[in-house]
Amino acid sequence: MVQYIRFLRTPRSDVGKKTVDISAVVAVTTDLGDAFFGEDVELLANVVEANHPNGILCSQAIQWQASSRALKFAVHCPGKYISRPVRLHVTTKETETASQSLEIPKILDVWSCVFLLSNKQRTDPIVERRIVLSNRSVVRMWEETGDSIARHIWDASLGFLAYFAQALSTSPVDGMSMLAALFKSSKVRRLRVLELGAGCGIVGIALAQLVKCDLLLTDLEDAQEILASNIRCAAPMAGSTVRSEVLDWASSLDDSSNANYDLILVSDCIYNPDSSLHLVETLRQLAARTPETLILVGFKRRHTEDDLFFARMRKANFDTVETLTIPLPYIDTDQDVDKPAAEFFTYKIRCASQNHN
Repeated sequence: MVQYIRFLRTPRSDVGKKTVDISAVVAVTTDLGDAFFGEDVELLANVVEANHPNGILCSQAIQWQASSRALKFAVHCPGKYISRPVRLHVTTKETETASQSLEIPKILDVWSCVFLLSNKQRTDPIVERRIVLSNRSVVRMWEETGDSIARHIWDASLGFLAYFAQALSTSPVDGMSMLAALFKSSKVRRLRVLELGAGCGIVGIALAQLVKCDLLLTDLEDAQEILASNIRCAAPMAGSTVRSEVLDWASSLDDSSNANYDLILVSDCIYNPDSSLHLVETLRQLAARTPETLILVGFKRRHTEDDLFFARMRKANFDTVETLTIPLPYIDTDQDVDKPAAEFFTYKIRCASQNHN
């Protein structure tokens, strides 16, 4: 599985006689935090100048032990750096190499927010992740460090990044030809793209950095703050726009909103049987307005309840027009029964003339 370095306790700085000591607690775990990495791995804790992302003031190797639940450590910075604004970046050498090769890392690194090297300073409970996209732009995502899984990057979103890279390549594989053609058309016209259940927004924002589009990210009210932060950090292609709105699938769509979309993105949103009922109805209402809309659903299979979504889509007269499975990065361990993958289904609604009673 993909592993994520997480701050269990965000960095704190304390001034000593000759050093400024930065302490923190991290874990190496899965996207949902439900399992810890079962192998030894060397991490690098880098104290980086806030205004110079390549300016490492000091660095320390720290060792994650197999099947640990937490790793407490301290980095000792020379006292001459006192009062400098810095960030703590925890990574691995392999992660850095993968990013330079435009590959999705097997272990995702993490950046703290900015803090001063001064006494008794603890950073806010938010962190940043950076992933290099296929066009060499960097998608920057703020996440919360708390227990909420709604405002974190999930594995399927990494599958979307790999899907986009392949669809935009010179030789797209079978199973994505319709999306590849749509992406190609963005060179002559801006696509209209909607993401449902956007979470922190990585899937939609990554697409806006890869193709020319007007992107609307939607989720519940409690996701709007993190979405706003990530929109501010976005680097969309010239001519693209990115914004967010509150959308509750349990409520009917506002009739005053007559926007028509070329593409609707749904990433890892089908796991809850109750909410998937409302998701399908929302998709039906949207597709009724624009029957040519393509709907790209990507997910990592976790539960048998996932299948309820697909049954409901068939009942709502949606046809699967393409399917594709994208392997996810992973480190082969005894914990992995199956090789992890993201599954993608492209849908279009069946026209009335195609219905057979």
